Amino acid sequence: MTLEGSRRDVEARMNRSATRLSNTFGACDRERGFTLVELVTVITLAAIFATLAGPPFRDFIIQQRIRNAAFELMSDIVYARSEAVKRNTTVTISKVGTWAGGWTVAAGATTLRTHPALNNNITISMGSSSVDFGLNGRASSSVGFTIDDTGGSATITARCVSIDPSGRPQSVQGSCS
Repeated sequence: MTLEGSRRDVEARMNRSATRLSNTFGACDRERGFTLVELVTVITLAAIFATLAGPPFRDFIIQQRIRNAAFELMSDIVYARSEAVKRNTTVTISKVGTWAGGWTVAAGATTLRTHPALNNNITISMGSSSVDFGLNGRASSSVGFTIDDTGGSATITARCVSIDPSGRPQSVQGSCS
């Protein structure tokens, strides 16, 4: 056998192997991907699920904002109470415009902490414009803050942050009575 003949044999074997490989991979190439019908079906199902999940998810977000506002208020109440005891002076929490517009914690003329306005969907109602904590950490009176959503949705529960005479805050579901 000559050199030229062996070269042709090697090339022929390589061509046969390449043909087998391309046939194997070519079959896979034709089977990969999605058809237009499958794609439209999946998009339609995703749209239906998004439509069904939308309203409950909106209510969940508003409920979480109410809970957040309640715990932020409670945090500042606890802070004001502890500062009153620590500084041995009266510390006041007072609203900025409305309670939903924010509040400040102050010891006399010194502002200790300021809370920014809440989300537009949240309202806070309370009869008084401020709460004082005395030297011993007791509140000037028992008060309750009702935190609710402005839309008045029946599925959203208000929260009540109440302060007992000893100055301890408590957050519970429902309006303050």
